Amino acid sequence: MPLDVRPLVVISTAHLTEASARLLETLPVTQWPCAGGPYSDFGWFLYAHEENGVGKQLIPDDIFAVMSWARKNGFDYLLVDRDGDEVEGLPVHEW
Repeated sequence: MPLDVRPLVVISTAHLTEASARLLETLPVTQWPCAGGPYSDFGWFLYAHEENGVGKQLIPDDIFAVMSWARKNGFDYLLVDRDGDEVEGLPVHEW
């Protein structure tokens, strides 16, 4: 039986705003507006949702923008890492 293999991309935390980073750092994972979890102290592992409004809350625009970019480029998951590369065409936030 073949394994279910899904593509993942690593990008910089600079593509998220400081407010979104704080939200992901302070909210328990069970209350996140998207599927994912912390990646040690380095960033966050996120499922690239195709639609916004997965939970009771909407996914913040900057997070959903990187998810949309990931889906458009064939990725199912994102690792948003402080050492990840910045992606041309995605907004970069200084914080």
